[in-house]
Amino acid sequence: MKQSLQTSIWSFPDIRLVLPARALSYAGDSVALVALMLRVSHDGGPGAITALLLAFAVPTVAMIPFAGRIVDGHDSRTVLVWASLLQAAAGVGLAFSHGLAETLALVCVLQVGQAVAGPAWGALIPRIVGDELVGKTTGTSQALIGVATLTGSAAGGVLVGWSGDRGALLIDALTFLVLGLVARLVTTRRRPEPGAVREPGALMAGLRSLFGDSLLRILVTCLWVFVLTGEAVNVVEVFLVTDEVGLGASGYGWLMAAQGAGAILGAWGSGRLVTAASRSRALLAGMAAIGGSCVLMGLSHDVVTLAIGCLAVGAGSGMLNAACSTLIVTRTAEHVRGRVVAALGGTVRGCSLIALPLGGLLGAALGTRMTFVACGITGVVTAAIAAVLLVRTKDSVVEAVSH
Repeated sequence: MKQSLQTSIWSFPDIRLVLPARALSYAGDSVALVALMLRVSHDGGPGAITALLLAFAVPTVAMIPFAGRIVDGHDSRTVLVWASLLQAAAGVGLAFSHGLAETLALVCVLQVGQAVAGPAWGALIPRIVGDELVGKTTGTSQALIGVATLTGSAAGGVLVGWSGDRGALLIDALTFLVLGLVARLVTTRRRPEPGAVREPGALMAGLRSLFGDSLLRILVTCLWVFVLTGEAVNVVEVFLVTDEVGLGASGYGWLMAAQGAGAILGAWGSGRLVTAASRSRALLAGMAAIGGSCVLMGLSHDVVTLAIGCLAVGAGSGMLNAACSTLIVTRTAEHVRGRVVAALGGTVRGCSLIALPLGGLLGAALGTRMTFVACGITGVVTAAIAAVLLVRTKDSVVEAVSH
């Protein structure tokens, strides 16, 4: 049943449970990430940090063939409760583990749970609010998550200093237990139709759905290209801030906070959009804003310009992510949404993995500043090409139909 656009998302009891609980869980994740980064950096240096980041990313890609089929093939309550319990168990294991190998293995387990839980929540929320309120709900959710992530990151260092990494990781495990309880209490459920997911190849099923829509085909392809170059700058970002501009660790932290604040504003603004055309424009505007801001940051020599660039990058990122998430679920058949969200998330994460060595190569070949400039220009050009292709696509303004 479609809901009026004037309906508040908070009028849905399930949303009043889900959005705060997910934000709390993301805060716990930020606390855990700080704790794990500090633990691993003390024991193994840069190589260990790289291994930790890979452990967070690789399971999401590896689970593409399985996560979507699990989400679309089983009752959402069962999937979410068990995924949350798996993550809680991994969190407890991390709290009491010590060696690098143990830590990496348990992080992989944690991320296997996330690879399933993420698409499951992504497919369930439209069922709760209806397709017409997905955009507003997604924007609000991502804004809350942004606030929670900033809070968790700030609290992580304090908690580690106060109680060690064990206490911080146990807090993260507790947030997963809360999320599992919420999943059990949510009354809205997705149940598979008989025979709905019998076709082989979850990855191909998700990608077939994406590429069967002429609008998504253009946007997703450009998104992959954009992520490859846009995230390459992450490798050299700290060097731009500390070496080129001359800020210390606290300055770097404040700039990252500005970027997070921008993401909150961008996500909230994107959630106010109500048409596929406006969301498509927001997605491309987000790409262009990030690209242009990377150029500005690469040429900057003072903290004010750098802060403006970070704020704009965050705003573009929040706008892009919220618009993309909404377009994906509103233009995808309900019974295949789990596989689509898993396929998109996994392939984007795969592009992020490739972006890491690409950023290192560009940094070595071009230097820090020119890496920002080159990647920024590529991002703007990618957005411009996508815009031209969308203008030529007749159904780029066709709204999603009810499935």
